[in-house]
Parts: sequence; C-alpha cells; structure tokens
Amino acid sequence: MNNLSIACATDADVADVASLLGVQLDEHGMGMSGDAVARALLGIVTRPERGRVLVARKDGVAVGFAVLPFTWTVEHGGLSAWLDELYVVPELREHGIGAKLLLVATEVVRAEGCIAMDLEVEADHARVESLYLRHGFRLLPRKRFARRL
Repeated sequence: MNNLSIACATDADVADVASLLGVQLDEHGMGMSGDAVARALLGIVTRPERGRVLVARKDGVAVGFAVLPFTWTVEHGGLSAWLDELYVVPELREHGIGAKLLLVATEVVRAEGCIAMDLEVEADHARVESLYLRHGFRLLPRKRFARRL
C-alpha cells in the first residue's frame, strides 16, 4: 500500500495510538478510560526495556498499531515479546496493513533479542487466526499462539 509507514511510536504518537486503542477496546467490550490507555502506552514508549509500540500511518494519519511488551520467560528460554494488541481501522482491513505490522513487529522484537513472540486470540476471530497461522505462529493446546524467532 502506497504512503504507508510503520515505525516505533514516540511520545508524540501516543495520543493517536491511544485513540485507536480506545476504539479497539470498545469493539471488544473492554472499555478503558483514555487516561489509562495513554498511561499504559507511555509506560512502554518511554521505557524501551519494557517493549515497543508500533504505529502504522497512511498519508500521515494513524491507521493501525501493534503493542509489544517484553517478558523474560522460561517457557521460551529467555526474552520474549507478547503481541498484546494489533489493530487496523476497519475501513482499511484486508489491505495487508495487519500483515505488514506483524512483519515489522517480528523484525523489531528479533532485533531486540527476543526469541519468541506470543499472542492470544478471541475464540470467534477466525479471520485473524488465519493471519497468524500464515505468518508462522502455531496453535497451542491452551488457545495461545507462539512463534520461535
């Protein structure tokens, strides 16, 4: 998609990402106050040891994001990332933006030394499950996905 950029979010991006995250949380019936969402995002953006937040922009407008907290886990044997949130505005879904966010997220966390990325999917989101399976994640018996990096 032309005019699409994906980059690690900075303080200046937090308001845009928080706005989109608020919409996503509302879609899933998990409303949070705007202040709480912004605080949570700033807690990652301003402390890079905690993870990364990516923002996708089309023609300069935020259209998607990925939130990637880091964790040290014995399950994978070291530093791992959790794909906490991945979101693309509804009108631009099915245009490859989610796949591009996922690819950049993988590159970013691998460069930070992560050896795996975990995520979970709501049971009724078969379309997004397909995205993760196409990108090398595998279904675990507990309905979580993981990909060795």
